Amino acid sequence: MENNRLVLTIDGKEVEYRILINVVDMEGKNYVVYTNDEVTDKGDILTYAAEYIENKETGNIRLISIKNDKTWEFIREILNSVQGEEEEK
Repeated sequence: MENNRLVLTIDGKEVEYRILINVVDMEGKNYVVYTNDEVTDKGDILTYAAEYIENKETGNIRLISIKNDKTWEFIREILNSVQGEEEEK
């Protein structure tokens, strides 16, 4: 995760994503919200979120699916807060 970019290998192919938010919760868990700027049929930009663990020795990142409603609510609150700040500018 360098220069606000995240490169994932999907089906043997490297796909680059743009990191929107990188945040740590109160328990010290790391989360990332990212996109490849794909637009949905409704005109929204498709975004993804995951918990991540970084291997300090290799720099490799392991993404972990978010399965907890409490965590999703935390991510939504962060996104709404950031969006509100952007709209005020």
